[in-house]
Amino acid sequence: MSPRRSDETVGLVYLLLLSIVIGSFISSLLSPNIYDDTVYGFVDVGFEKVLETFRRNFGEGLEREGAAIAIYHKGRLVVDLWGGYADREANVVWKRNTRTVLFSATKAISSLCIAVLVDEGLLRYEDRLVDFWPEYGGFGKENTTVEDVLTHKAGLPYLDEDIEMQDVADFKRIQKKIERSKPVWEPGTASGYHPLTVGFLIDGIIRRVDKKGRDVKTFFMEEIARPNDLAIDIGVKREEWWKVARLTMPTLWEFFRDCITNPKLIGLLGIMYARFDDIIWKIKSNTKWLPINYDTMAVNNPEVLELPMPALTGVSSAADLSRLFSLVIDGSLLSNRTLQTISSPTVDNWHLEKVTLWPIRKGHGFFYEKNPLVPGAFTFGHPVTEVNIYM
Repeated sequence: MSPRRSDETVGLVYLLLLSIVIGSFISSLLSPNIYDDTVYGFVDVGFEKVLETFRRNFGEGLEREGAAIAIYHKGRLVVDLWGGYADREANVVWKRNTRTVLFSATKAISSLCIAVLVDEGLLRYEDRLVDFWPEYGGFGKENTTVEDVLTHKAGLPYLDEDIEMQDVADFKRIQKKIERSKPVWEPGTASGYHPLTVGFLIDGIIRRVDKKGRDVKTFFMEEIARPNDLAIDIGVKREEWWKVARLTMPTLWEFFRDCITNPKLIGLLGIMYARFDDIIWKIKSNTKWLPINYDTMAVNNPEVLELPMPALTGVSSAADLSRLFSLVIDGSLLSNRTLQTISSPTVDNWHLEKVTLWPIRKGHGFFYEKNPLVPGAFTFGHPVTEVNIYM
């Protein structure tokens, strides 16, 4: 670690401690009554607590822009709520069909496309990539399996060469860079979160296995979204951009207020900025046009949002996203055999995650949590800061 980086880390720690103290004081002075707690939609009988909590989030200033939540239970929509602004600066209110960027929840959509191919018998999770993508096998990657990719075991959390915007727009360029990259660790031996590259790997798999050679965006649209009347997409045309909520970052004091109520965020800050290894720094520097900063929201840039990144730029309303995974659970999209397969993780042991540093249950492209209501069962989906989906 360079002396400059060390000094920056120490300074950040001091700033963190000072800001927590100041933020606590400011938070205690702020009255929750200054916020508008008006929300719209409905909840079914038995789900009134969801409405109370959702409204309280607005009333206490925890949703200073806009938000939506939708829940399907046994195939029926039982919660459908929204409130606030899609763009406060422009006075655009949040509506039921307002779409927002899904960030890493896009990975669950892309992984669902893989599950459909498995269900059709065109692919197996244990298949090696070189069996249908021979060029992938260089630099020690020859034994990488589909499941290795989906459980973030491929060893490519970043690429050896910088990923440019032009690479993402031209799949041949990005896949050549993937083929030329050497894995950071031996594939299959460890798991480390691949924030962006897992999407490009999934895209490479689907293009080669799908009989029509479609990319993830087109495959999802034609096989899943359009037949089920779902306004979900990966990447947004510029003429559609106005339908997507404009995102903002929290102010500094809001971030540290959240650190007080959720101390796990302090750990997240440490992982992002105070690491003594280079993996996280190389991930961040791999896409200089996609900065990860507390004061930058790159997906508000139309040039970024229109790129069909299978790990990042999915867009949907809460209602459509919830309905999509309700269709998964009720058997409308997958056979019972495949649904049973993806319902349990393949990485369930304690392990030192190479990127996040804490163990994450993973499998088939999803993250898992123990089901609190059904012993031995799991809920699964993909969490991110902005949106959480679990089935």
